[in-house]
Amino acid sequence: MNIGIDLDGVLTDIMGFFRFNEALRHSELDDTRDIFYCTNDNLKARWKRYMLKYATIQPARKGAKDLLRKLKKDGHRVVIISKRVYACRGGLKGRAMRLLVRGWLLRNKILFQRVIFCDSDRPDSKLDVCLEKRIDVLVDDEPVNIRSVRSVTTPICFDARYNQNCCGDDILRARGFDETYSLIRQIARERGIIPQETT
Repeated sequence: MNIGIDLDGVLTDIMGFFRFNEALRHSELDDTRDIFYCTNDNLKARWKRYMLKYATIQPARKGAKDLLRKLKKDGHRVVIISKRVYACRGGLKGRAMRLLVRGWLLRNKILFQRVIFCDSDRPDSKLDVCLEKRIDVLVDDEPVNIRSVRSVTTPICFDARYNQNCCGDDILRARGFDETYSLIRQIARERGIIPQETT
């Protein structure tokens, strides 16, 4: 299967961003603007101020590299799909952010077949990627992304304090990488990609 994995909030802990500014914390959350409790313009200013630190020193979540290794070993194609701010832009800022992301993935030993950057200003930009790349499962933490793709792929909501209201019969929830892996194996079994387990 083609597995899409989000970067910020799944492979990294977006809440770790708070180490740079505790004043951004807010508990009733639905998307990144809500995580930092600010307008879109304020969010851009905050990302601009803190992004270099975040993009270089924020570690991968424990277990992230193991999940991607297991998925690759099982024969899945892993695509990192990110709406990382600036990464979709042209010019020096865009090139610099794309280099930072690829360097971060290498330093953290994250295995993948491809990295795709989506427009961070378009709520449904991951939908286009899921359609074009025939993504079977998308693991993401942002409700806006999950809701936009659920008509074309199986979304797994990577559990976070800010996405508890993201639910539905067509949305799976994983509370860590072990659960994520189990859900992907279950989906693969249901689609006949791997044999059913005997009890």
